[in-house]
Amino acid sequence: MNIGAFQKAFHREFPAKRRHVPTPWHRHWFWRRFFDPCPDVPGMISVKKQRLLNLAFSFLAAGECYLEVGTYQGKSLISAVKGNPPRPVHAVDNFTEFTAANTQQLLMANLARYGMGDKVKFHNADFRTAVNRALVAEPVGLYFYDGAHDEESQYAAIRVAEPLLADEALVIIDDWRNAPDSPSFAQAGTERAVAGSKNAWTLLYDLPARFNADRELWWNGVAVYGFKRARA
Repeated sequence: MNIGAFQKAFHREFPAKRRHVPTPWHRHWFWRRFFDPCPDVPGMISVKKQRLLNLAFSFLAAGECYLEVGTYQGKSLISAVKGNPPRPVHAVDNFTEFTAANTQQLLMANLARYGMGDKVKFHNADFRTAVNRALVAEPVGLYFYDGAHDEESQYAAIRVAEPLLADEALVIIDDWRNAPDSPSFAQAGTERAVAGSKNAWTLLYDLPARFNADRELWWNGVAVYGFKRARA
C-alpha cells in the first residue's frame, strides 16, 4: 500500500475545508442511492465512509489483500470492492451482534447478487481465531475493523492483525466516537495497542460524526491509521 499516494487522492476527494462539514443531501435516500454502490443492501455506513473504503481499496498493491472484520450484511464489503481491480478479499464475522437481521445466508445472498460470491473468502468465526497467517495468506494492505468495540476486543483486533499487515498498510477503524449514544472504546483500545507496538502507527485522519448514524458525515466516526513496519 502506498500511503502517500492514497493521501493525495483522499485530499482531492475530501478537501480539509469540507472533510468535517455535513453534506445535507446525504440524508435523503432518493439522492443517496445515486452514489451508493449497493443501495438495496442494509448497513450502518454513510456515503462518505463508503467512498473512503472504495478509495483505499483502489490503492492495494498486487499481491496484497483486503481484510474486513465485522461484515454484517456486506454493505461495507461491497462498497470497498465494487469497481476496483481484483485483489484477494477476506471477511470475518460470527454473527453474534444484531442477530435478528444478521446471518451468513443474508450476507452470501447479497454478495452473490453483486457478483462477489466467489471473490470473497469468508470466515464464520471469532476474529481472534480467524485472523492468522494460516487463513489469511497474503499481506494485508488494507484492514477495516468494525467488530466489537469494547476496549479488550478493540485492543485484540489490532494486536492479532499487526503481524499480517503489509510493510506499509492502511488500517480503518469504525465507531471511533465515544458518547452516551455510542459506548464505543475503539479509540481507547486502539491507542493502547499501538502504544505497545515496535512498528510505526500514525493517525492520519480522525473523521467525525455528530451522533450515531450520522449519514451526512462519517456515521459514528472513523479513524484512519497509516502503518509502517520497523526494519528488523
